Amino acid sequence: MPELVEHLCQFEQCAKSILGYNAICEYCLEARCKRHNKLKYHKCKEVRKMFGSVLDLVKQYHPHFINELRILRPDQTCTLSIPDSVDQLIDQTEGSGFNFHFLITFEDGVKWMLRIRQNRGHRPPLAITNAVIQSEVATLNLLKGEGIPVPQAYLPLHLKSPGCSINTPVPPLDYFYYDFMRGVPNKITRGHLGPIELPDDQLRLFILQYAKVQIRLSNLKLPYRKIGCIYPSSDPEGTTTTGPIVARGSFMRPDPPYLLGPFPTNKERYLAHIDAALHYISRGALQNLGIDEYLWHMELRELVNASKVLGEEPEQLYIKHDDEKGDHLMVNQEGEVIGILDWEWAYVTTKAEAFSAPYIFNRTAPYVFDVSNAMTKEEEILMDTYRQLNRPDLAECVKNGRLYNRLLRIGQYDPAYPKSGFREVFGDNIPNDFNPPVADVDWRVYMIKRCSNDKKLQKIMKKFDVTLEQAEEQAKKWHEKNDRKEEEMQKS
Repeated sequence: MPELVEHLCQFEQCAKSILGYNAICEYCLEARCKRHNKLKYHKCKEVRKMFGSVLDLVKQYHPHFINELRILRPDQTCTLSIPDSVDQLIDQTEGSGFNFHFLITFEDGVKWMLRIRQNRGHRPPLAITNAVIQSEVATLNLLKGEGIPVPQAYLPLHLKSPGCSINTPVPPLDYFYYDFMRGVPNKITRGHLGPIELPDDQLRLFILQYAKVQIRLSNLKLPYRKIGCIYPSSDPEGTTTTGPIVARGSFMRPDPPYLLGPFPTNKERYLAHIDAALHYISRGALQNLGIDEYLWHMELRELVNASKVLGEEPEQLYIKHDDEKGDHLMVNQEGEVIGILDWEWAYVTTKAEAFSAPYIFNRTAPYVFDVSNAMTKEEEILMDTYRQLNRPDLAECVKNGRLYNRLLRIGQYDPAYPKSGFREVFGDNIPNDFNPPVADVDWRVYMIKRCSNDKKLQKIMKKFDVTLEQAEEQAKKWHEKNDRKEEEMQKS
């Protein structure tokens, strides 16, 4: 991570000064202002190399795509639009997130898109990427069948019918096809920490449109009984089922079979995530912040295990999008939603979690640094909107949704987040004998003693060269230093 020093934008004839981690390209380390950090201005050699390799593969496997499309849409010839140069591909990919898109036009005027995942030089194992694609396609087609405005999606033949051959090699790319959708992505601007940066009338319009989408999703009567991602079933009737959760970060195993789930309750689901994070921490694969990172997850595990809310077996499950940045909503000129994209990582879960507000509504400085679990302005508007639309039940999901917002931090320990903010969301479910001190130095001693019988913790303490005696001595010195400061302040 580059140092936080001020730089001048290195785009020619731009003298704007910039500051921040995102000002430095993670590939070539050039400094770029916000305007000139876009692909069309920033001709990063490493990014261009990655784009060029994908473009070469699409050109090389063009016959495969055409043959596959002829099977998926018999009696229809088509053209696959491929940019002539890397610069053209960069221009058309601007704003497309983590995917490349290539337009397919059939002779009858129907348009599809070929979507290829940007692996950025690292392709995950096929057991993961295939599951990601199968789950997203199954989710899109389920939603399409229920009248939700999403594109119909089509699996490539090697995933649709394993062993199927069309006499052309399968491209070393992770891809599928889906219907072309009109509209433009809803532009939602916000900093890493802060409110949505929209005028009040536009903010309320966005929240109204978001609420209407959520209400439509809440009306779906899904047949699933376990929390997980949606996949095609082995049933010849084309039904779907739930299976392992396709997730990012630490919610997986580092070796086959990689993915975890499905789960009968959210308690089991979150305990599995915490256990996975503890394993990664033991191998130094997460933040690598020492013993506190491990102890905090141990605390969180105890809180989750004691939670009655998370332990309830749901009677009905609901789809959660899981990438709700705002730009997943395709809108027309009036700002009305006409399409919903990016269902990668979507899963079915409880009503309480599915309709809790996503992070764009609540990740603010008070939430992070001031222990605040109070509702933000955006969440208050969302709750009012649900009530006006006769859905007070969804307003309650937002009101009680902090539990799920906090649990998103599993695997992402940060000492800047006060620990009391995480305990508060568990309400009355906290064990009676759990009463940790406020100061981190005392909390560390408390947790080491509380978990003293845990054999894995003992190994971790040896790994980080930590003993109970050392932790107690550190706490003692910290308090003595603070006492001296207070005495000096009183004298002055």
